[in-house]
Amino acid sequence: MYAVVAIFNLERAWDEEQQRTVEEQLIPTTRQVPGFVSGYWMSDPAEPRTHVLTIWDTEEQARTFIGFVQGRRPDAEKAGVSYESMTAVEVIGEAHR
Repeated sequence: MYAVVAIFNLERAWDEEQQRTVEEQLIPTTRQVPGFVSGYWMSDPAEPRTHVLTIWDTEEQARTFIGFVQGRRPDAEKAGVSYESMTAVEVIGEAHR
């Protein structure tokens, strides 16, 4: 398995509109991408940024997802979102409760 770890900077603090975008657009779209296993979208109310962790079956699928997201960069920037970092890394272990 591979993870895509990303940090996005926001022009403003996290708000209800951004939350709706995540719930109504980003999560449903991401779920439909081949190889998607799971995902977590996280925010820190004290920081104008969001962290995203998605898990993929293969490295190729993880890198394809990165390309898809980067292809949407102009739309993201219009919405006040910039990319700080995004990388694909191999999952070498996991733990669950």
